[in-house]
Amino acid sequence: MNLIFKLLLTINATSWMVVIYIIKEKLTIAPIPFWALHIGFVFLIILLSWLSLLLSRSFGKEVLTKCEELALADNEFLPVYLGYFFVSLSVPDCYTMAAVYFLVFVFTYLSQTQYFNPIYLLFGYHYYHILTPKGTKVFVIKRGKVIRSKEDIDFQNLRRINDTTFIERR
Repeated sequence: MNLIFKLLLTINATSWMVVIYIIKEKLTIAPIPFWALHIGFVFLIILLSWLSLLLSRSFGKEVLTKCEELALADNEFLPVYLGYFFVSLSVPDCYTMAAVYFLVFVFTYLSQTQYFNPIYLLFGYHYYHILTPKGTKVFVIKRGKVIRSKEDIDFQNLRRINDTTFIERR
């Protein structure tokens, strides 16, 4: 299950490259109008993001109640996504796009750090870098209001994605 979840998170994190390329090229599948197919791809990404949230409930529970440092990371990944968009808009053909996407996908999957998904922002989640009292830096994905102070840390329902990434799920 963990392998499937990590693959799904990687797809969620990188699929915008493909969607932007498909929209740029106005690709379609006959007899579906190109605009309907493109809207369908966007909804597919949203559906896959929602599915990954459902799957996250099956992971082991963790608790984090104290931290040394807290940093909101919502805006930190904007340059990455702008880079994805610019690459997708500048790739000249589908073979180059496939090669570029494959490399980005592999590097994202192997790094296991790029679990940022802009769709989660629409679902009300926020991203945080947290330094634990033991000196470990972790990445936490949490739904709700933005946490402004490290004194407000009280994650009772974390699910472990990997050793350094957690998502809060009830």
